[in-house]
Amino acid sequence: MGKLKEEHLALSSGIGLAGSSIDYFYEFGENAFEIFTKEIIEAIVKPSKTTAVHWYLNFFQDISSDIHNLKNNVDELEFIFDFIVRTLNEVNLKPDLPLPNFDTCTDEWHEECTCKDTFEQWEKYVIKNAAIVDNLIIHSAFQIIFLDKKFLHDFHLKLADVTECYIDDIQKQHPDFVTPKKRIKRTHFPKWLTNAVFYRDKATCSICRCDLSNLIRTQNTIHIDHIVPLAVFGSNDASNFQLLCESCNTSKGARSTTTSSINTPFWNLESIF
Repeated sequence: MGKLKEEHLALSSGIGLAGSSIDYFYEFGENAFEIFTKEIIEAIVKPSKTTAVHWYLNFFQDISSDIHNLKNNVDELEFIFDFIVRTLNEVNLKPDLPLPNFDTCTDEWHEECTCKDTFEQWEKYVIKNAAIVDNLIIHSAFQIIFLDKKFLHDFHLKLADVTECYIDDIQKQHPDFVTPKKRIKRTHFPKWLTNAVFYRDKATCSICRCDLSNLIRTQNTIHIDHIVPLAVFGSNDASNFQLLCESCNTSKGARSTTTSSINTPFWNLESIF
């Protein structure tokens, strides 16, 4: 397996986005699918590093809108400025801009002092770089959601309904990626995808939990499996895969969506109750 490159991740913002987008999915998921239908179709016919989940997250992430809403609902300029600075630090953007002197400022509402002008410089910087900020937060949120195979299972079941609805359009746009039975055609799995699934699932079969690292048992064969199968309008979206052994993959069947939410925690609780 190839080595992964270390990156700066905006995990706090990413966790917040991941949590809220999962909460809203069961009620508003279809809205995101409707807005980004074209982009999602491109992602589901063949694996892309920008997955349908990324486009779903894009529906909720908008740093410019977040700042606008804060300005309309929060009176404390210092609070909004702190949010901007924390967000920029998270995405590793460090503008060479002056800092407002809130500690010594005597203007409670910052109408006559220099704080407001300084704040606006930071606000303009964020808005100018909003696409970079949003993409990095979405990228970070995806790392969290990619771990949650139960959510990915539910996400791709709902996406399968969209695929079935649009299959005629998909066939017209991508005739080489649709079978005569009007299902998405199985495609080649790129190395970056198989590596990602292998690392995420910790070289362990998602169903029977057997070791697939070849460090303990060399007899087990690695299979990359569609969580929601192509036969039931599943897709080749890069977030619709899991690691299985040969036995589990063979017995799972062409229409089963069996997966697992079992993970290895960093430490175990002796008792929850």
